[in-house]
Amino acid sequence: MTDAADMSEEERAYRERARAWLLDNTDPVEEDTGFSTMHWMPSPEHEAAHHERNRMLQKRLHDAGYVGITVPVDYGGQGGTAWMQRAFREAAEGRHVNTGFYHSIMSMAVPGLLAFGTEDQKREHIPGLLSGDVSWCQLFSEPGAGSDLAGLSTRAETDGDEFVINGQKVWNSAAMYADMGILLVRTDPNAVKHAGITFLLFDMRQPGVEVRPLVQAQGAGHFAEVFLDNARCPVANVLGEVDGGWRPTRVVMANESAMIGGASGDRSAKLIELARMVHKCDDPVTRQELATVHTRQFLLGLMGEQISAAARRGEMPPIHPSIVKLYVAQNRRLEGDLAQRLLGPAGGATTHEASEWAMEQLHARFPISIGGGTDEVHHNNLGEQALGLPRDVRLDKDMPWKDIPKG
Repeated sequence: MTDAADMSEEERAYRERARAWLLDNTDPVEEDTGFSTMHWMPSPEHEAAHHERNRMLQKRLHDAGYVGITVPVDYGGQGGTAWMQRAFREAAEGRHVNTGFYHSIMSMAVPGLLAFGTEDQKREHIPGLLSGDVSWCQLFSEPGAGSDLAGLSTRAETDGDEFVINGQKVWNSAAMYADMGILLVRTDPNAVKHAGITFLLFDMRQPGVEVRPLVQAQGAGHFAEVFLDNARCPVANVLGEVDGGWRPTRVVMANESAMIGGASGDRSAKLIELARMVHKCDDPVTRQELATVHTRQFLLGLMGEQISAAARRGEMPPIHPSIVKLYVAQNRRLEGDLAQRLLGPAGGATTHEASEWAMEQLHARFPISIGGGTDEVHHNNLGEQALGLPRDVRLDKDMPWKDIPKG
């Protein structure tokens, strides 16, 4: 947290106003449950109710002026500054302000619209994203195009001033509730695979769109698969340029990485509490590990702020998205390993009040290393795109997408 002595009177007053509003209008994070763990939704009905609660919270935060703090007023935001955003984050510590996928999709789609949207697109779509009045989903991954997203095969062919779209998307969070979606399609199969992709702002509430929830083992249906059968989208809903969809995709994915980093939370306080419980706060090795976790989380927040600032200026991210995503995954591994080392054998049992929490931190290393692109893919991206190292031998590098062997 920023030291109050380093803040101006205006900054301190803003943070105190935000804190007062939050105390009156939001619930505390489960402080009284100690080392609480994640509670999965036991059924699609519980998932739907949870989604609606998040929508109402998003609307309350928006109406109070605490959503879209740095987004221009013309597009439904507050027109504020980065320090106001930071001050609100600090004021919100310990309060329940997480609006789930409303926050996630807003964090991805709004920067893309600010950077590449037309004036009409920004005025039409950003206000609803911020307020929660319009629910959106991400339609990127396909059964044959996950980590290798540029291999997508959903086709869009022009018919007058519209695209006719056919294909399948998968692992689409909250798609069953969505009114709109950010959709990647292939518009030029004769181009190499990273070219010939177009980014669309897509109406989910139309004939030709079928959403099937993917029911998970515990009974919830957070993810969905989406089938597109002659669905339509106006050419006016292209974000960026036709066949130039990879550039806005990079911006969205960079902000997704920054969002994942912010949403993953700062567990250093819990780890310090755990170290106290097991009487290891005076151990120099433990103290160094705790400092490392806290410092890396702080640096991750700074990366996110730089990416968000670039999006507001309509610029490409100054930090490669793969750096942020790998940094997040590394943080989770460090945190999980440290939690288990602090507890020792009790970390794998249920005899200690923090053992379930510590086990959850350990398990979190796996999904964070896969979702949003695997670590292996991001290492390749950094080597090839950021460091300029020789690319892996790829037969499809200069091959038109239509000629690449499928399946």
